[in-house]
Amino acid sequence: MKMSGKLQVADGASAVGPELRTRYGVAAGVFGICSNAVICALKLAVGFVSGSVTVIADAVNNLSDAGSSAVTVAGFKLAARPADREHPYGHARYEYIGALVVAVIILIVGALLCKSSIEKIVAPETVTVDVWTYVVLCVSIVMKVVQMGIYLNFAKRISSPALKAAAADSRNDVMATTAVLIAAVVTDVAGVYVDAYFGLAVSLFIVASSFKYILEAANPLIGTRPPDEVVDGLKARILAYDGVIGVHDLAVHSYGEGRYFAVAHLEVPARDDLMFAHELADNIEREIKTDTGIQLTLHIDPIDNEDEETLALKARCERVLKTLGEEYSLHDFRIVRGASHTNVIFDVGMPFESKTTLADVENKMTEEFAAEEKKYYFVLSRDAE
Repeated sequence: MKMSGKLQVADGASAVGPELRTRYGVAAGVFGICSNAVICALKLAVGFVSGSVTVIADAVNNLSDAGSSAVTVAGFKLAARPADREHPYGHARYEYIGALVVAVIILIVGALLCKSSIEKIVAPETVTVDVWTYVVLCVSIVMKVVQMGIYLNFAKRISSPALKAAAADSRNDVMATTAVLIAAVVTDVAGVYVDAYFGLAVSLFIVASSFKYILEAANPLIGTRPPDEVVDGLKARILAYDGVIGVHDLAVHSYGEGRYFAVAHLEVPARDDLMFAHELADNIEREIKTDTGIQLTLHIDPIDNEDEETLALKARCERVLKTLGEEYSLHDFRIVRGASHTNVIFDVGMPFESKTTLADVENKMTEEFAAEEKKYYFVLSRDAE
């Protein structure tokens, strides 16, 4: 059996094992806890001395970042647990749950800071700015830039959504602390107390960001379309084997970063020996598991690729489908001959967003073959792609 082509798992999981992935995640989380705790302590000290609600708000935001890092550590630790009887697909989705918890924490903190800022607008308090205010804020910005760089580097190495979110959060913190610094300058130079208003802006920014993080964390838990490069690469890999006519009904499920399970229908010549087809499917499953980590299960579909009438009808039906759109396809094509008519049976691959119905396709096929002396009845099934 000849096989060619390579499948690269999109998230890099094929290059980074679970143990190394956990080490990167835990190291990033511990670094986040320590650095955010230091930043928070410095800002709280300056904020309480100066009476700046904006600085205090930014400090509390950093405290929530430390909590988020702790959740990240827990998420990576739990995600590394092996599969068991109750969780046969492993625990890798804990990483997504951790990211969701972090997003909710950010939302709550942002809402509380928004409330505090509004209270300060209604009942203003005197704010003092000194050299230490500038020093702490500038140091905080530098440390957050360093944080962002480390998170991005680690996220790229293990393709972690949790660390990508942490990097984005650090970037947002740079923007928020810069706003705090601007408020301090305006207060110090112009004597205009805009502290509470900037605090409100920062809190609203935090709340808005939290909704994005919640959506990003919830999507993989709900179940999303797998990356095109994973699906296309897997199809190409299967089709590269001698003896394979085609592959369809490919479904790829993710149970965490790099934890893919897939099922597909493998088209083989109907006249091939059954033992040969079974061995072919076994080899494909085993080699893809070894090379990519994807747990693949194949169902064998025998295809009659020698019957002239079947081949002619299939080609004709494919031409009809092309008139409806290039994105339509057919598979599992077969015919059942009867005394008075022939049943033409196949599945139609149609995009989710397609407004064309299966009845429309059937009517189009019936129109195409209406003038034939022989009667053809179409038995169609829809596959959303």
